[in-house]
Amino acid sequence: MNFTISQNEKIAVWALACVTFGFIAYWFIAQSPFLEKIFEKKYKPREKAIYWVVFQRLVGAIFLGILPMIAMSFGAKFFPNQYGDVLPTSNSTGWWIAGLSALILLINYLNAKKPDNLAMYPQIRTKEWTTATFIWEYSTWIAYLYAYELLFRGILLFAIFQATQMAWLATSVNVAIYAIAHIPKGQKEAIGAIPLGVILSYLTLAEGNIWIAVVVHIILAISNSFFSFLAQPEYKWVKK
Repeated sequence: MNFTISQNEKIAVWALACVTFGFIAYWFIAQSPFLEKIFEKKYKPREKAIYWVVFQRLVGAIFLGILPMIAMSFGAKFFPNQYGDVLPTSNSTGWWIAGLSALILLINYLNAKKPDNLAMYPQIRTKEWTTATFIWEYSTWIAYLYAYELLFRGILLFAIFQATQMAWLATSVNVAIYAIAHIPKGQKEAIGAIPLGVILSYLTLAEGNIWIAVVVHIILAISNSFFSFLAQPEYKWVKK
C-alpha cells in the first residue's frame, strides 16, 4: 500500500482537516452552555438574545472562514484564487444568481408562516427589533455565510476536485458533508441541503467561482429571516 502523497492529495487532506476541525471547534464553542451562561449574566434578556446569536455567527466566520483560509494558504499552499474566490468571468453567474434568488424568495415567502419555521427563525428571539437589531442580524448572516461557503463550496469542493479530477465525486463528498452539517437544524434542513448542495456545487465548478453559492445562500437566509419576522405575530420594529 502506497502512502506517498502528491501535492494535490496534500491539499485535499488539509481541506478535509479544515472542515473537520473547523466545524467541530465552531460547533462546540457556539453551542457552549458555559459561554451562554456568561452572556446571560452579563446582558439583559433582550441584549443577550441579540449578542449571543451575533457571537455564534462571528465564531463561525472565524473557524469556518478565516482560520481555514490561513491554514490552506500556509499549510497547503492553496490560495483563494485557486478555490473560486475570484471575480466572475461571465454574465451567466449573474443570471444564475437572479434566477435562483427569485425562486428562493418565493419559496421563503410561502414557507414563512409555517410553525416549524417560526419556531426557529428569525434566530434572534426578541420581540422588539430596532434598526440596529436588523443590522446585526443581516450583517452577521453575511459574514457567517461567506465563511461557510468559502469552506464548503470553495476550499473543500475545489480541493477534492483538484485531487481527483472527478466533478461528481467532489460534488458527492461535498453534499454528504454539507447535509450532515445541517442535521442539528432538523430533518427538513438536512434533507433540503442535499438538492441545494448538488445545485450549488455543480454551478460552482461550472462557473469556476463561489459567488452563486455565496449570494444565493445569503439571500436565502436574509429573506427567510425577514419574512419570518413579519410572520411572527408578537414581533415588531421599534424606533430607538
